[in-house]
Amino acid sequence: MAIALKTITRNVVTPVTIVTFVVSTVTGIMLLGHWNAGLVRFSHEWLSVVFSAVGLWHLAKNWNAFVGYLKRNAAIAAFAVSLLASLVVTGMTGSTSPVSPGAVFGALSRASLAAAAPAFGLTPVEAVGKLNAANIDAVDGETLAAIGARSGVGAAGVASILAARQTP
Repeated sequence: MAIALKTITRNVVTPVTIVTFVVSTVTGIMLLGHWNAGLVRFSHEWLSVVFSAVGLWHLAKNWNAFVGYLKRNAAIAAFAVSLLASLVVTGMTGSTSPVSPGAVFGALSRASLAAAAPAFGLTPVEAVGKLNAANIDAVDGETLAAIGARSGVGAAGVASILAARQTP
C-alpha cells in the first residue's frame, strides 16, 4: 500500500501539480493583461482550486520537511515577506464593491450602439464612423454584441475600438 501511494504521488500528483501551476500562471498573466479574460477566467479559477488541492496534498506528504524549513531564519523571513507582500497587494487592489465589472460590461454589450456611444465620449454618429473607419459595418440601433459577432471581433473588440483615443 505504501509503495502504491508513493507511486501515485510521484506519477500523478507531481505532474498534475506542474501542469496546473503552469496553466494557472499563464491564465493569471492573461487575466492580468486583460487578454481573453472571459475565455480564461473559468479555467483559471477552477484549475487554481485543483492546484491548491494538489499543493495541500504535497504539503501533507512532506510535512516534516516543511517543519524543518521553519527552523531556518531565511525561510521564516521568506514566508513572512511573501505573506506581507500578498496582503499589501490584495489590500491595494482588492475591492469590497458589489459592482461586478463583468456585469457592467455585459450590460454595455447588450446596449445599442446609440445608447453605448456616450459611455465612450462619442455621439452615435461618431461611434458608427469610428467603427466604419475600422472596417466594421455598424448601425446605431444594433447592440455592441451583434456588431461584434457579425464582424468577428466580439463585443469586447467593438468596445476597445470605441474606447481607443485618436492620435493627433
